[in-house]
This record gives sequence, C-alpha cells and structure tokens, in this order.
Amino acid sequence: MKILKSVLLLFALLVLISSTQGCGNAECVLTGFVNCGNDGGADKSIINGTVVDVIGGPGVSGIKVIAERNGERVASDTTNSEGEFKLKVREGDITLLFEILDVVTVGRAFTITEDSEVFLDVTLDVLAQPERITVVDWAVSQDPIRCDSNQSFIIDEDDLVDFTVDGKGKDCIRAQGDCFIDITVQNIMLNVCNEGILAEGSANVNLEALAVTTLTIDAESNGIHTKGDSSVTLIGGNIFVTSTASDGIRAENSSDVEIQRSGLCTIEGFDDAIQQDGTATVDSDGCTQVMGN
Repeated sequence: MKILKSVLLLFALLVLISSTQGCGNAECVLTGFVNCGNDGGADKSIINGTVVDVIGGPGVSGIKVIAERNGERVASDTTNSEGEFKLKVREGDITLLFEILDVVTVGRAFTITEDSEVFLDVTLDVLAQPERITVVDWAVSQDPIRCDSNQSFIIDEDDLVDFTVDGKGKDCIRAQGDCFIDITVQNIMLNVCNEGILAEGSANVNLEALAVTTLTIDAESNGIHTKGDSSVTLIGGNIFVTSTASDGIRAENSSDVEIQRSGLCTIEGFDDAIQQDGTATVDSDGCTQVMGN
C-alpha cells in the first residue's frame, strides 16, 4: 500500500470535478484525474470560479482569468461584478493565471478530466511579491470509477482533497482483471452506490483517508465485494461501511479485505456485516459489526 503552499499569494480554492470517462486503452494510467484513451476533440470541460476577495486590489470585477496549455492560451474570461468567471477547456493539464492591475500571477497547474466541471473560490493578494498561487482546499466529486486489466487509477493528494464518488445507483468503484486503484486523500466518501467497491480477478484497490474524519461507503448492495484473488484495503481515521440491502463486506474465493482504522469503525449489513466464502479473509480488527435485519 502506497503511503501516501508559497504563502506569498493567498489562493482559497474549492474544486468540484465530475468525470464520466474511464480509461479505455491498455497500459494507461489515470493520475490526478487525467483520462487516457479518449478522443480529445471539442472543449468538454468547464471551470467555474469566483474571485471572492482581492487583498490590496480594486475589487473582484474586471480581472482577466487565463488558461494556458504548454505556454499557449486556450481559454480566457473576465470576472463580472460578482467576481465570477467561466472557462471551457479540453481535458488534460492546464495552467491558470489571473491578470489584475497589469500584473499576472505565477501560474498554477491543474489537471482536468473530459466532461468534468470544476468550481473554484479564489482569494488574490496583489501586494505579495512575487505573485503566486497556493491551493488551500479542494473537494472532488467524481462519477463511478471503472478500471480494467492493465489500467490504473491513482490519486495522491496528501493534504488537500476531499474525494467523493457519486455512484448514481451504480457500483461506485468497479475494478477488474489486474487493475490497480490507489486513492490517497484527506477524506473519502462513496455515496449512492449499488455496490460500494466491487473488485474481481486480481484487482487491487487501496483507499487511504489521511484526515481524522471519515472514510465512508454507503451502498444498497454489498458495501465491499471481493472475488477471485482480488484485494481491498481501507486505511483511515473513522471508517464506516454500510449496506442497506445486502452484506457490509462480502469476500469470496481467495480474495482479502483489510481495514486499518485509527478511530471508530462500523461495518453494517442488512444481511450480514461480514460474509466470507471459500478461503477469503476479512481483517476488520476493532470494527463494530451491525446486522440490520
């Protein structure tokens, strides 16, 4: 398991990313919300933002916001009277800059997924020298994650991200073959899932929440479901796995599930909190098991 701020310019940031794309070609890696295996094409992603304050500046309106890729401008907008701006960009790496009082901030790189939407709250300090951008906080909301053989989905943001997967009634995370998923952030929430995590074959899913708050999985069917010789590891402060119609954790064949908690831990299932079949193992030492029916 992989264990996983220039204060000269204040940049308060709230980000919401929603991506519907998977990683379609072999031996590709999704890192920091980059999609691989897509067709590119039209600008399908949107950055919505608001400059909420300008320290030492004339106000939040009339600020030029610039998105660059490889040193070339790909989109720009000017803030309205409320400080709001909108940029349409293609997926991939972009650098965001703000021009105010004829000064352009040092760029801050972001990675955008296809068909995603990003929301930013920004505070600028034009008195600072040199001008820099610092990420203070961001929250990510992602559509269900799909990962197949020879693919990886990796997110490593140890001090910033609150990460939510909105399952919309589908499996929140589905890993098949020898897929590798490694998410290390502050807080992790899998919501409105059919199955919270479904790991099959030799897939390996590692979720690590570094903050003391929560790593939560809310599912209708199994909260965690492992098959074959797959593996799921949850690491966090407080960990809660809930199934409203099936098992909290269901492990089959020779698969394994390990929960490493430093705070509270509850595994709740409508049928069973934990169901083990074959030679599968579930290590949930210290977790409270609750049966709902």
